[in-house]
Amino acid sequence: MKKALFVINPSSGKQNIMSTIEEIIAKLVMKQMVNHIDVFYTQKKDDAKIHVQGLMPGEYDFVVAVGGDGTLNEVVSGLYLSKSDIPLAIISAGTVNDFATYLQLPQTPDKFVEMIEQFTIKEVDLGKVDNEYFINVLAGGLLTDIAYKVPKDHKAVLGKFAYYLEGAIELPKQMIGPKLKLRFESEELTDTMEALVFLITNSKSVGGFDKAAPEASVSDGYLDVLVLKKVTLLNTPELLFKALTAEHHNHPDIEYFQTKKIRIELVEGEDVAIDYDGEFLEDGLPIEVSIIEKAVKVIIP
Repeated sequence: MKKALFVINPSSGKQNIMSTIEEIIAKLVMKQMVNHIDVFYTQKKDDAKIHVQGLMPGEYDFVVAVGGDGTLNEVVSGLYLSKSDIPLAIISAGTVNDFATYLQLPQTPDKFVEMIEQFTIKEVDLGKVDNEYFINVLAGGLLTDIAYKVPKDHKAVLGKFAYYLEGAIELPKQMIGPKLKLRFESEELTDTMEALVFLITNSKSVGGFDKAAPEASVSDGYLDVLVLKKVTLLNTPELLFKALTAEHHNHPDIEYFQTKKIRIELVEGEDVAIDYDGEFLEDGLPIEVSIIEKAVKVIIP
């Protein structure tokens, strides 16, 4: 039988998450799949990262991250830094849960327990930005502060629709606001361009769009870079339609390519928010982003 650690963010978006966790734990014990379970509750930023970083090889058979994208980011970062090689299972309890959506992770106790019983492992890449890590996406630009503008009660009630609503409110303001000019330096592309937002993603799913980066894979050793250049009110409907049909990467106002390493710096405009897996990067631009191949082991269906 196995030994497990549950790392739980009790303030995550799904209000019924604790009853789900209790049911999962009961099933794991009753089916004699697990004979020892420790539970760690986060209280503040970096709690999960610090706790998991202290794990030793063989201390647990698997770790379960329970929370949203930010909690997942901390647990993944801690596991990588611990060098413990302990596999990770994910119970998504946040608002958007892009990474869990991409891997089609189970949403019910029965399916989760079935996944643990099968114990199929996938080695997953990590992105690195300065001294931080991300498993799903790094975003920067004029729209990336939306996550910090949406009230928590709106997230709980409206889910990811709250982000779309806030984006619809902010987009016209941003398009008539100050210009943002960025310089991108990588082996595949070196150019200075006016940009609204940029994404550096490890998986296909970003912001609730399940094919935002249609060529992305979490285990291909590459980061997918998507740059949304200057947008006008006239071409916004066309661009949104292409985004919904996963054809946006062919739009002339979007630059899309894959790379292992990229540097981004600000040429013109005010510094912008940088978000990695729902966490705020305090230092801002310039940034250097690279890929760490097969950095963590994730349990998948």
